[in-house]
Amino acid sequence: MPSQSRDTLHLLLLTHSQNDAEGLVSLLRNSGRATRAHMISSLDDFSAQIQEKNWDLVLAEPDAQDVSPNELLKQIKRLDKDLPVIMLAEDVDPMILESYLKQGACDVVPADESNLLSMVISRELANLNNRRALRTTQVKLRDAEKRCQALLESSKDAVTYIHDGMHIYANQAYLDLFGYGSVDDLEGMPVMDMVSSQDQDNLKKSLKSFLMAGGNVDLKYNGLKTDDTEFPITMSLSSANYADESCTQIVIRAKSDSSDLEAKLKEISSRDLLTGLYNKPYFMSSLESAVDRAVLKGSFSAAMYINIDRFGKVKSQVGINNADSVLCSVAEYLKSEMLEGDTLARVGEDIFAWLRPNINAEQALVMAEKCRDKIEHLVIDASSQTVTITASIGISLVNDSCSDPSDILQRAHQAADLVRHDDGHEKGNGIHLYIAEEVAPDNSEEGIEQQVISALKTSSFNLLFQPLINLKGDEQEHYETLLRLPQSDGEELSAGDFLNGFAISEDLKRKIDRWVILHSTKLLSEHRQQNMNTRLFVNLSAASILDDTLSSWIGVALKAAKLDSDAVIFQFNEEDATKFLTQAQKFTADLKAKGYSCALSRFGCSLKPFQTLKHLSLDYIKVDGSFTHELNQPEALATLKQMLADLHEQELKTIVPLVESASAVASLWQLGTHFIQGYYVQAPQAGMIYNFSDDDE
Repeated sequence: MPSQSRDTLHLLLLTHSQNDAEGLVSLLRNSGRATRAHMISSLDDFSAQIQEKNWDLVLAEPDAQDVSPNELLKQIKRLDKDLPVIMLAEDVDPMILESYLKQGACDVVPADESNLLSMVISRELANLNNRRALRTTQVKLRDAEKRCQALLESSKDAVTYIHDGMHIYANQAYLDLFGYGSVDDLEGMPVMDMVSSQDQDNLKKSLKSFLMAGGNVDLKYNGLKTDDTEFPITMSLSSANYADESCTQIVIRAKSDSSDLEAKLKEISSRDLLTGLYNKPYFMSSLESAVDRAVLKGSFSAAMYINIDRFGKVKSQVGINNADSVLCSVAEYLKSEMLEGDTLARVGEDIFAWLRPNINAEQALVMAEKCRDKIEHLVIDASSQTVTITASIGISLVNDSCSDPSDILQRAHQAADLVRHDDGHEKGNGIHLYIAEEVAPDNSEEGIEQQVISALKTSSFNLLFQPLINLKGDEQEHYETLLRLPQSDGEELSAGDFLNGFAISEDLKRKIDRWVILHSTKLLSEHRQQNMNTRLFVNLSAASILDDTLSSWIGVALKAAKLDSDAVIFQFNEEDATKFLTQAQKFTADLKAKGYSCALSRFGCSLKPFQTLKHLSLDYIKVDGSFTHELNQPEALATLKQMLADLHEQELKTIVPLVESASAVASLWQLGTHFIQGYYVQAPQAGMIYNFSDDDE
């Protein structure tokens, strides 16, 4: 259904009487708002209305029409609607107010306060329109980016983007022109390497002149292929932006010669080779289009995540080849149930995804149940064996409250996982509709603390390791240990999230730090047995800084792990050091006296960061990640440059985190930083698996 005009307020009213409803409509119209309202008669009526139409606001009196506020708000969550609810109460008791807000109401207003109600309505409508505008903008931006990227990729002209003389993007025509296999081979490579040696000085001067003067410049040089073959090229330079940073675009015009099999290749590339269904990239593209239609046109859909239960057991039972036959049989059944407009794909080894347009929650549940029942009763002949299987199916609604396609698939995935939490479905073979916040763990203060206590008892924390790359050429391996608290929905809380975001006791924090030290040093010791000279950064909380016994305990722990004192670098943040300066001074001095190294993280955010340094015995300084995000801002870059220079003057080794692009690496190398860390190097992994020998490639 097309979106309704936002000039008119589309209002749902849950009131005890018609007079109450009319009074509210009159109030809004008298305030200058064109209002179109519907009085809710029951919970079923409410459910039907919010599924069939786009509404802007709900005004509700508690327990009107035998509908409780809890039921009303639950239904909104169940159907994943972005629909603000304002409760109208006779007596706004603080306890009642808190209760309604916890259930999801936007506000509670005394029923007789018409001026206050008008103000609250204006605020909530403004917030709603901002959210809608943001979703629309996200969709349009994504579409514009897709179109731009498609034009670049399909262009016969060779196109590249450079920053500080380094490649940050190149299209396929550019790769083909110079003989490179992938853009990964080019990222971080100087553009100078693409021309003959006799032209490199001229190109360098031309680039410098272009950056100062701007405009559009054409340059004629001899290009250099990977096999050292030279050929004439004309480079057209222009200013551009790529991935939100200023850069230079270089275009090399193609000679007119086109004969390709693009259409066939595109079709082949969108298919899963085993089942003939679409693959995950194609499904995500279709899901993206469905989200666009939902946000821009009000056309809703549903996505199903179909996970074959215990497929690993099936595979071990019948063998890999026959297991493939099982998957093909499931695919054939699913194809037989497709309707026009459906998109069906294999998105994982034993996972199918199904997108159906123009379907509501109830219809999706019926569809999923039919699918589940049919899969359960499939009799599959796998060579000499008969195989029966079941599936867990998660459903996520695609409507105007979500602008990110990946969120839709993730929600359906979470819903499929929750099947096993439903009574009678411990082994799967069920369906589940995603409901907002249902999959969230208990994130109350008490809930998180209990999770932490349980994780300590069962050693169920996860340790991840992220490499640090030395830009000075030191071959010694360095990793940082990162702590994660697993959640019931399959997600993980970072240490920063649960240690700083909740009231975890100091005693627990000390125990957590010691757990991390014990388990990370054990893993480090095992890793070092492979002749790896690896050092590990371990983060400590403020509670450990205040622990007078920790430095002695560390000595015992490292001795037990058969590690030298230089194997571990103990790291804590600037905020804690500033807050507990005297204790931090004593702590670092004690560690230093015993031969241990110390690092200070999140540096540069206090009012006087270098004042704190005077009191601490440190070896490494990790600057705050905000500096990395602002590298493209001249003022921020100058600040970072000076900060690093001052730190190097004090003979401190510097680390810059959150590095996510080749251009950032180039800038930081020029600034002389010792180490970089971030997703551009490698995302945190469950093991110390980075190949440091490849960091020049």
